[in-house]
Amino acid sequence: MPPTRRPPRPQGGFTLIELLVVVTISAIMLGLAVPSFKNFMASQRVKSAASEIATTLLLSRSEAVKRNVTVNITPSGGNWASGWTAVDTAATPTTLATQNAFNGVTIAGPASVAYQGNGRIGASSQFTVTSTAVATTQRCVKVDLTGIPSTSSGACS
Repeated sequence: MPPTRRPPRPQGGFTLIELLVVVTISAIMLGLAVPSFKNFMASQRVKSAASEIATTLLLSRSEAVKRNVTVNITPSGGNWASGWTAVDTAATPTTLATQNAFNGVTIAGPASVAYQGNGRIGASSQFTVTSTAVATTQRCVKVDLTGIPSTSSGACS
């Protein structure tokens, strides 16, 4: 009896053409996603910096009222983007908060902010946080005379 031949099984896998099509489509999709991701990251950096400013302002106001002393918030090295420090002016000054430098943002603001023991500030202040990567990405942190900060999209007006 002659040996029986089994029918050949089809080989599994991808052809070179199929692989090149998938790589090309992936490259196109990645090229479309990268600019959007850059804008997203710039926006998140600006939001984070503005949020940290508002948080420090609220903490400083709270501590000024609680301790009934003036609390000063000053930029590190004269530049808000380099960070800041909140210190009370009691007989023995206490550092209440410190913030390290932010990458990818510039922050324009007053020379300092001083909360009085009643939680108010002497003059209203505003901070403009701008992305260094996408200059149109901005947030504004305003502090009215009551000392309560508010944030909004866009540059301060």
